[in-house]
Amino acid sequence: MPRLELVETSLRYGQQALMLSRLRQRHAVRAAELLDACGFSALEVFGGATFEAQLRFLGEDPFERLRALAAAAPRTPLMATLSGQMLVAHRHLPDDVVEAFVRLAAQAGIGIFRLLDPLNDVANLAVAVRAARAAGAVVEGVVVCSDGPIPALAAVARGLAGLGCDAICLHDPLGAAGSARAAALVSAVGEASGLPVTVSFCAQTGQAVLAYEAAHRAGATRADVSVSPLGGGAAAPPAEAVIAGFSGTEDATGIEMEPVIRVAHFLDEIAPLYTDSVDPALFRFDGSALWGLLPASAMGHGLAELGERGALDRLPDVEAEISRVRRELGNPPLVTPLPEVIATQAVYNVFEGDRYATISQEIKDYCLGFFGTPPEPIDADVRELVNGREEPITCRPADLLEPGLPAAARDLAREGVRDDPEALVTYALFGSDFLASVRGEAVVERLADEEGGTSSGGADSEGARPADEEAGTPDTVNGDPAIEVRELRVEVDGQTYDVRVFGAGPAASRGEPLPAASGAPRTGAGTITAPMQGLILKVGVKPGDRVQIGDVVAVLEAMKMQNDIVAHRTGTVAAVHVREGDVVGPKAPIADIE
Repeated sequence: MPRLELVETSLRYGQQALMLSRLRQRHAVRAAELLDACGFSALEVFGGATFEAQLRFLGEDPFERLRALAAAAPRTPLMATLSGQMLVAHRHLPDDVVEAFVRLAAQAGIGIFRLLDPLNDVANLAVAVRAARAAGAVVEGVVVCSDGPIPALAAVARGLAGLGCDAICLHDPLGAAGSARAAALVSAVGEASGLPVTVSFCAQTGQAVLAYEAAHRAGATRADVSVSPLGGGAAAPPAEAVIAGFSGTEDATGIEMEPVIRVAHFLDEIAPLYTDSVDPALFRFDGSALWGLLPASAMGHGLAELGERGALDRLPDVEAEISRVRRELGNPPLVTPLPEVIATQAVYNVFEGDRYATISQEIKDYCLGFFGTPPEPIDADVRELVNGREEPITCRPADLLEPGLPAAARDLAREGVRDDPEALVTYALFGSDFLASVRGEAVVERLADEEGGTSSGGADSEGARPADEEAGTPDTVNGDPAIEVRELRVEVDGQTYDVRVFGAGPAASRGEPLPAASGAPRTGAGTITAPMQGLILKVGVKPGDRVQIGDVVAVLEAMKMQNDIVAHRTGTVAAVHVREGDVVGPKAPIADIE
């Protein structure tokens, strides 16, 4: 049996999952120097949410940072993880942007591209695979495998091999795969693709190391790990645990522990600087995925919206609705951005009374095919309710996009800022954030040892007490151990929420709706209301208009998401209570339908 090679992921996956992508370049470069001496087969250092965070919050140039990491680790291949046609953004991008981004990343130091599509839609990976191969890089095609029938996942791997991938990566972002499923997946995918197989399993359910052992004995050649303290929990398994646990067995990695421990000591030394970016809940065991629920690490938007409504006790209702929405949408893999999109829609469905009375723009785009083809057909009734008479596209989503680089070049020339190739692709991905960064207008977060930084931890400037000094404890409510409490720090679009999630209360167990906000106007059976506080971007009807179920009445912007507020009954618009530009609160009346 070939030796199990280890891919070290703390500088991308680890710090993204456990540190809100806030690891500074100076610390990442020093860690890369130490990691380069450890004997890992690759270092994952680029991609995912870290790109946007470096630009938006840290005041760093992601490509410059990549070059610095390449210089610091000349012996170990560097890896990037990209979401196919979305790269590191939240939407599909034109082909010319994808090709340029991959080429520039390779020139800056990436030798291995790990490419995934959130829907396991192979067509959305073709351009990125072709660009990576043209750049002379190794390509790992990803199969997201938390659940789903193994024959269907093997077919995805076969398609990736047909694109020209050099290897297959089985990625389980929920950590739901146990030993038996891991072995079966490796065998099926290896046979279907004829390619080497890597396993990348989240550690949060406690199964990953056992699954790795079974996967290796079934033929997997590599596995993802993260050096502590950026391993375990919502990240990959700790490297030290895998190295020590497999030592002396046929699964031994051959990596010496001493240089790895030096990396861990360095990360421990800098950890106090990042107290404000670390949520202890993400380091703990979370068995949610084992019984079909989303773990806390994937519930960001949902928890934030429940917090805004003061309704965290309704979490069990939302979790049940997430499972239902996912089935209706064709059981998409639960990898970013889909957990956030599904969780947000589930919140709307729970609180609106009529399911899909409010529809996020992302759900509408998804049902129109703008994300790609889901693994299973979307429920026909839901598709009609969401899209009305609009027909879904039948082509690859990016086929509908005009080239992006010429427009970026014109915009940057007009703005009078740098327009080199890296600037063009960065602007094409994150236009306003890029402009703020190059003009020095971005609000850069500072650590305690940096000029303008503040100390982390302890009481804040107003003397707020730590959570464990408030009423109850982190595990009880008013001393009652029967009521479970989960303390979470959730970041949504750059805003951080500290929330405490209590076990289901009486209202949640009865399934009763949340009462309307105090002082809200009375509404009738035909009144369409706002699902949350937000800005009215568009009013699509006027008194006297005839509407059908699912017709868009208004568009509400909240938490940087556009949400269609749709008619929940067929009838005539009797009154419209809002205008474009109005800011409305939860349950505010939008229109009356008779």
